[in-house]
Amino acid sequence: MENKSRARLIHLLISKSMAEALLITAVAVGFYFATTNPNLRGVLDQADIKSITGWAVDESNPAVHVELQLFIDDRFVGDAVADQYRPDVHQAKRAPDDWHGFAFTTPQLSTGDHQARVYAVHANGAGTRRTLQLIGKPYRFRIGQ
Repeated sequence: MENKSRARLIHLLISKSMAEALLITAVAVGFYFATTNPNLRGVLDQADIKSITGWAVDESNPAVHVELQLFIDDRFVGDAVADQYRPDVHQAKRAPDDWHGFAFTTPQLSTGDHQARVYAVHANGAGTRRTLQLIGKPYRFRIGQ
């Protein structure tokens, strides 16, 4: 009888662990969709001493221009909206018009290697919380030398 009780306990513990794993997965998936927009597309395609440029589109709502923030070397530099002329984005069928580019003026930086990152500002459904979502990949560039 003791073996039967032990087997029952083991099955109960395994069932409990599986239920906990499913609950944690559901919470993680819910958090992901609450804090990110899987329809954001874009690229940071150029950075140098003069400017940092690229494009960004929210494919779920392409008529709206994406709000962006620029960070260089993990420091906030500025914000902008992806509303500049980029006909290549429209030609690639990423947007319904030519106005989804962005350009930031590069601030004065020390000589050497730097890294630029552009983030889209993503608001949750109620608009009460805003998070940042990386657009494209970080872009490494060099000043001087």
